[in-house]
Amino acid sequence: MYEDMNERLAELKEKGRKKEKWEKRHQQLQKELAALERAREEASRRLAAEEKDVKQLTSLSLSNLLHTILGKKTEKLDQEQREVVEAKLKYDEANQAVQHTEQQIAAVKKQLAEVKFWKLDYDQVFEAKERQVLQENEELRTLAEEQAALSVQNKELEEALRAGRTVAHDLDSAVDKLLSAKNWGTYDMLGGGMLSTHMKHGRLDEAMDCLYRAQNSLRHFEKELRDVGEQMPVHIEISGFLKFSDYFFDGFIMDWIVQGKINDMLHQVEGKRSEVNRILSDLAALQRKVGTALDSSRRRYIQTIEQYI
Repeated sequence: MYEDMNERLAELKEKGRKKEKWEKRHQQLQKELAALERAREEASRRLAAEEKDVKQLTSLSLSNLLHTILGKKTEKLDQEQREVVEAKLKYDEANQAVQHTEQQIAAVKKQLAEVKFWKLDYDQVFEAKERQVLQENEELRTLAEEQAALSVQNKELEEALRAGRTVAHDLDSAVDKLLSAKNWGTYDMLGGGMLSTHMKHGRLDEAMDCLYRAQNSLRHFEKELRDVGEQMPVHIEISGFLKFSDYFFDGFIMDWIVQGKINDMLHQVEGKRSEVNRILSDLAALQRKVGTALDSSRRRYIQTIEQYI
Protein backbone atom coordinates (compact mmCIF):
# COMPACT_ATOMS: atom_id res chain seq x y z
CA MET A 1 0.00 0.00 0.00
CA TYR A 2 2.81 2.39 0.88
CA GLU A 3 5.48 1.06 -1.52
CA ASP A 4 5.40 4.06 -3.85
CA MET A 5 5.51 6.51 -0.96
CA ASN A 6 8.38 4.64 0.68
CA GLU A 7 10.41 4.61 -2.53
CA ARG A 8 9.79 8.31 -3.00
CA LEU A 9 10.81 9.08 0.59
CA ALA A 10 14.02 7.06 0.19
CA GLU A 11 14.80 8.87 -3.06
CA LEU A 12 14.24 12.28 -1.48
CA LYS A 13 16.32 11.43 1.60
CA GLU A 14 19.17 10.50 -0.73
CA LYS A 15 18.86 13.94 -2.30
CA GLY A 16 19.10 15.41 1.17
CA ARG A 17 22.27 13.43 1.82
CA LYS A 18 23.75 14.68 -1.46
CA LYS A 19 22.79 18.27 -0.63
CA GLU A 20 24.64 18.05 2.68
CA LYS A 21 27.66 16.50 0.96
CA TRP A 22 27.75 19.10 -1.81
CA GLU A 23 27.29 22.00 0.59
CA LYS A 24 30.38 20.86 2.49
CA ARG A 25 32.24 20.50 -0.80
CA HIS A 26 31.16 23.99 -1.86
CA GLN A 27 32.43 25.48 1.40
CA GLN A 28 35.75 23.69 1.00
CA LEU A 29 36.14 24.87 -2.58
CA GLN A 30 35.42 28.44 -1.56
CA LYS A 31 38.24 28.26 0.99
CA GLU A 32 40.57 26.74 -1.60
CA LEU A 33 39.63 29.44 -4.11
CA ALA A 34 40.43 32.21 -1.64
CA ALA A 35 43.88 30.70 -1.01
CA LEU A 36 44.52 30.23 -4.73
CA GLU A 37 43.49 33.80 -5.51
CA ARG A 38 45.98 35.02 -2.92
CA ALA A 39 48.67 32.86 -4.54
CA ARG A 40 47.79 34.26 -7.97
CA GLU A 41 47.97 37.80 -6.64
CA GLU A 42 51.40 37.08 -5.17
CA ALA A 43 52.57 35.61 -8.48
CA SER A 44 51.25 38.67 -10.28
CA ARG A 45 53.21 40.97 -7.95
CA ARG A 46 56.36 38.95 -8.52
CA LEU A 47 55.87 39.16 -12.25
CA ALA A 48 55.34 42.90 -11.94
CA ALA A 49 58.65 43.19 -10.14
CA GLU A 50 60.42 41.33 -12.94
CA GLU A 51 58.88 43.14 -15.85
CA LYS A 52 57.12 46.49 -16.11
CA ASP A 53 54.74 45.54 -18.86
CA VAL A 54 52.73 43.10 -16.75
CA LYS A 55 49.55 43.22 -18.79
CA GLN A 56 51.42 42.27 -21.92
CA LEU A 57 53.33 39.48 -20.19
CA THR A 58 50.32 37.91 -18.50
CA SER A 59 48.49 37.73 -21.79
CA LEU A 60 51.36 36.08 -23.66
CA SER A 61 51.75 32.36 -24.03
CA LEU A 62 55.01 30.89 -22.80
CA SER A 63 56.33 30.40 -26.33
CA ASN A 64 55.50 33.99 -27.27
CA LEU A 65 57.15 35.20 -24.09
CA LEU A 66 60.35 33.32 -24.91
CA HIS A 67 60.28 34.69 -28.43
CA THR A 68 59.83 38.22 -27.08
CA ILE A 69 62.77 37.84 -24.74
CA LEU A 70 65.11 36.06 -27.12
CA GLY A 71 64.09 37.61 -30.35
CA LYS A 72 66.11 35.86 -33.00
CA LYS A 73 68.97 35.10 -30.68
CA THR A 74 69.90 31.54 -29.88
CA GLU A 75 71.97 32.17 -26.79
CA LYS A 76 70.79 30.93 -23.43
CA LEU A 77 68.70 33.10 -21.15
CA ASP A 78 70.69 35.11 -18.70
CA GLN A 79 69.73 35.15 -15.00
CA GLU A 80 67.37 38.12 -15.31
CA GLN A 81 65.53 36.60 -18.24
CA ARG A 82 65.18 33.27 -16.44
CA GLU A 83 63.55 35.05 -13.50
CA VAL A 84 61.00 36.61 -15.84
CA VAL A 85 60.16 33.20 -17.31
CA GLU A 86 59.89 31.62 -13.86
CA ALA A 87 57.58 34.40 -12.69
CA LYS A 88 55.42 33.93 -15.76
CA LEU A 89 55.24 30.16 -15.15
CA LYS A 90 54.21 30.70 -11.54
CA TYR A 91 51.51 33.14 -12.59
CA ASP A 92 50.12 30.81 -15.26
CA GLU A 93 50.07 27.90 -12.82
CA ALA A 94 48.24 29.94 -10.19
CA ASN A 95 45.79 31.35 -12.73
CA GLN A 96 44.94 27.91 -14.10
CA ALA A 97 44.37 26.61 -10.57
CA VAL A 98 41.98 29.48 -9.89
CA GLN A 99 40.07 28.86 -13.11
CA HIS A 100 39.85 25.12 -12.44
CA THR A 101 38.51 25.70 -8.94
CA GLU A 102 35.98 28.22 -10.25
CA GLN A 103 34.77 25.57 -12.69
CA GLN A 104 34.43 23.07 -9.84
CA ILE A 105 32.42 25.57 -7.83
CA ALA A 106 30.11 26.21 -10.77
CA ALA A 107 29.56 22.46 -11.16
CA VAL A 108 28.77 22.03 -7.45
CA LYS A 109 26.34 24.96 -7.58
CA LYS A 110 24.55 23.26 -10.46
CA GLN A 111 24.32 20.04 -8.45
CA LEU A 112 22.98 21.92 -5.45
CA ALA A 113 20.33 23.60 -7.56
CA GLU A 114 19.00 20.17 -8.54
CA VAL A 115 18.38 19.18 -4.90
CA LYS A 116 17.62 22.62 -3.49
CA PHE A 117 13.98 21.90 -2.67
CA TRP A 118 14.27 18.25 -1.65
CA LYS A 119 12.95 18.96 1.87
CA LEU A 120 9.75 20.56 0.59
CA ASP A 121 9.06 17.53 -1.59
CA TYR A 122 9.97 15.19 1.26
CA ASP A 123 7.65 16.96 3.70
CA GLN A 124 4.73 16.73 1.29
CA VAL A 125 5.13 12.98 0.81
CA PHE A 126 5.85 12.42 4.52
CA GLU A 127 2.80 14.38 5.66
CA ALA A 128 0.55 12.54 3.21
CA LYS A 129 1.76 9.22 4.56
CA GLU A 130 1.64 10.48 8.14
CA ARG A 131 -2.06 11.32 7.87
CA GLN A 132 -2.84 7.82 6.64
CA VAL A 133 -0.66 5.99 9.17
CA LEU A 134 -2.03 8.00 12.12
CA GLN A 135 -5.50 6.69 11.35
CA GLU A 136 -4.48 3.06 11.69
CA ASN A 137 -1.46 2.97 14.01
CA GLU A 138 -1.92 3.39 17.77
CA GLU A 139 1.82 3.49 18.45
CA LEU A 140 2.22 6.51 16.20
CA ARG A 141 -0.61 8.36 17.92
CA THR A 142 1.02 7.66 21.28
CA LEU A 143 4.34 9.01 20.01
CA ALA A 144 2.60 12.13 18.70
CA GLU A 145 1.08 12.79 22.12
CA GLU A 146 4.43 12.16 23.79
CA GLN A 147 6.13 14.67 21.50
CA ALA A 148 3.49 17.30 22.21
CA ALA A 149 3.94 16.91 25.98
CA LEU A 150 7.74 17.01 25.75
CA SER A 151 7.61 20.09 23.51
CA VAL A 152 5.52 21.94 26.09
CA GLN A 153 7.92 20.91 28.86
CA ASN A 154 10.90 22.06 26.83
CA LYS A 155 9.26 25.43 26.16
CA GLU A 156 8.41 25.95 29.84
CA LEU A 157 11.98 25.13 30.84
CA GLU A 158 13.39 27.55 28.29
CA GLU A 159 11.13 30.33 29.58
CA ALA A 160 12.13 29.58 33.18
CA LEU A 161 15.82 29.60 32.25
CA ARG A 162 15.44 32.92 30.46
CA ALA A 163 13.70 34.45 33.48
CA GLY A 164 16.30 33.02 35.86
CA ARG A 165 19.18 34.41 33.82
CA THR A 166 17.61 37.85 34.10
CA VAL A 167 17.49 37.49 37.90
CA ALA A 168 21.11 36.33 37.96
CA HIS A 169 22.16 39.30 35.83
CA ASP A 170 20.37 41.77 38.12
CA LEU A 171 21.94 40.21 41.22
CA ASP A 172 25.38 40.21 39.56
CA SER A 173 24.99 43.93 38.91
CA ALA A 174 23.95 44.50 42.52
CA VAL A 175 27.00 42.59 43.79
CA ASP A 176 29.30 44.72 41.60
CA LYS A 177 27.78 47.95 42.93
CA LEU A 178 27.91 46.75 46.54
CA LEU A 179 31.56 45.75 46.17
CA SER A 180 32.30 49.21 44.81
CA ALA A 181 30.38 50.81 47.69
CA LYS A 182 32.31 48.63 50.14
CA ASN A 183 35.64 49.75 48.67
CA TRP A 184 34.64 53.42 48.78
CA GLY A 185 33.41 52.91 52.35
CA THR A 186 36.79 51.53 53.36
CA TYR A 187 38.47 54.51 51.73
CA ASP A 188 36.03 56.80 53.53
CA MET A 189 36.97 55.34 56.92
CA LEU A 190 40.61 55.98 56.09
CA GLY A 191 39.85 59.66 55.65
CA GLY A 192 38.75 59.79 52.05
CA GLY A 193 36.60 62.82 52.64
CA MET A 194 33.39 64.02 51.00
CA LEU A 195 34.21 62.50 47.61
CA SER A 196 34.48 58.96 48.97
CA THR A 197 31.27 59.42 51.00
CA HIS A 198 29.47 60.66 47.90
CA MET A 199 30.79 57.78 45.78
CA LYS A 200 29.81 55.22 48.42
CA HIS A 201 26.25 56.53 48.60
CA GLY A 202 26.07 56.70 44.81
CA ARG A 203 27.07 53.04 44.48
CA LEU A 204 24.51 52.09 47.14
CA ASP A 205 21.81 53.92 45.19
CA GLU A 206 22.83 52.02 42.06
CA ALA A 207 22.81 48.75 44.00
CA MET A 208 19.29 49.54 45.19
CA ASP A 209 18.17 50.07 41.60
CA CYS A 210 19.62 46.68 40.66
CA LEU A 211 17.91 45.02 43.62
CA TYR A 212 14.56 46.55 42.76
CA ARG A 213 14.96 45.19 39.25
CA ALA A 214 15.86 41.84 40.77
CA GLN A 215 12.65 41.98 42.81
CA ASN A 216 10.57 42.32 39.65
CA SER A 217 12.49 39.65 37.79
CA LEU A 218 12.20 37.33 40.82
CA ARG A 219 8.43 37.55 40.66
CA HIS A 220 8.50 36.58 37.01
CA PHE A 221 10.99 33.79 37.72
CA GLU A 222 8.72 32.46 40.47
CA LYS A 223 5.81 32.28 38.01
CA GLU A 224 7.91 30.44 35.44
CA LEU A 225 9.15 27.97 38.06
CA ARG A 226 5.59 27.21 39.08
CA ASP A 227 4.69 26.63 35.42
CA VAL A 228 7.55 24.15 35.22
CA GLY A 229 6.25 22.40 38.32
CA GLU A 230 2.79 22.10 36.79
CA GLN A 231 4.12 20.49 33.63
CA MET A 232 6.57 18.01 35.14
CA PRO A 233 6.41 15.72 38.16
CA VAL A 234 9.90 16.90 39.16
CA HIS A 235 10.62 18.64 42.45
CA ILE A 236 12.87 21.69 42.38
CA GLU A 237 13.79 23.01 45.82
CA ILE A 238 12.59 26.61 45.71
CA SER A 239 10.59 27.00 48.92
CA GLY A 240 13.18 29.08 50.74
CA PHE A 241 14.19 30.90 47.61
CA LEU A 242 10.69 32.14 46.85
CA LYS A 243 10.51 33.83 50.24
CA PHE A 244 13.56 35.89 49.32
CA SER A 245 11.56 38.85 48.03
CA ASP A 246 9.13 38.66 50.98
CA TYR A 247 11.73 39.81 53.50
CA PHE A 248 14.71 41.04 51.54
CA PHE A 249 12.92 43.99 49.99
CA ASP A 250 10.52 44.82 52.81
CA GLY A 251 12.38 47.64 54.51
CA PHE A 252 15.20 45.32 55.55
CA ILE A 253 17.66 46.83 53.11
CA MET A 254 17.04 50.34 54.37
CA ASP A 255 17.84 49.20 57.92
CA TRP A 256 21.14 47.81 56.71
CA ILE A 257 22.00 50.95 54.80
CA VAL A 258 21.23 53.14 57.78
CA GLN A 259 23.44 50.94 59.93
CA GLY A 260 26.12 50.91 57.26
CA LYS A 261 26.28 47.13 57.16
CA ILE A 262 27.26 46.84 53.53
CA ASN A 263 29.13 43.60 54.15
CA ASP A 264 26.00 41.94 55.52
CA MET A 265 23.99 43.08 52.55
CA LEU A 266 26.67 41.88 50.15
CA HIS A 267 26.76 38.48 51.84
CA GLN A 268 22.98 38.11 51.52
CA VAL A 269 22.90 39.12 47.85
CA GLU A 270 25.77 36.78 47.00
CA GLY A 271 23.96 33.98 48.79
CA LYS A 272 20.80 34.54 46.77
CA ARG A 273 22.82 34.77 43.59
CA SER A 274 24.35 31.37 44.35
CA GLU A 275 20.88 30.00 45.01
CA VAL A 276 19.61 31.32 41.68
CA ASN A 277 22.61 29.83 39.89
CA ARG A 278 21.96 26.47 41.54
CA ILE A 279 18.37 26.47 40.34
CA LEU A 280 19.52 27.51 36.86
CA SER A 281 21.93 24.58 36.84
CA ASP A 282 19.14 22.20 37.84
CA LEU A 283 16.83 23.62 35.17
CA ALA A 284 19.52 23.34 32.50
CA ALA A 285 20.14 19.69 33.41
CA LEU A 286 16.42 19.01 33.28
CA GLN A 287 16.13 20.73 29.91
CA ARG A 288 18.94 18.60 28.50
CA LYS A 289 17.10 15.49 29.73
CA VAL A 290 13.81 16.62 28.19
CA GLY A 291 15.58 17.62 24.97
CA THR A 292 17.17 14.18 24.68
CA ALA A 293 13.81 12.50 25.24
CA LEU A 294 12.16 14.78 22.67
CA ASP A 295 14.83 14.05 20.05
CA SER A 296 14.47 10.32 20.67
CA SER A 297 10.68 10.52 20.38
CA ARG A 298 10.93 12.48 17.13
CA ARG A 299 13.34 9.94 15.64
CA ARG A 300 11.05 7.04 16.56
CA TYR A 301 8.06 8.92 15.17
CA ILE A 302 9.75 9.61 11.84
CA GLN A 303 11.14 6.06 11.58
CA THR A 304 7.71 4.59 12.31
CA ILE A 305 6.20 6.55 9.44
CA GLU A 306 9.06 6.01 7.00
CA GLN A 307 9.22 2.25 7.61
CA TYR A 308 5.48 1.62 7.82
CA ILE A 309 4.34 -0.75 5.08
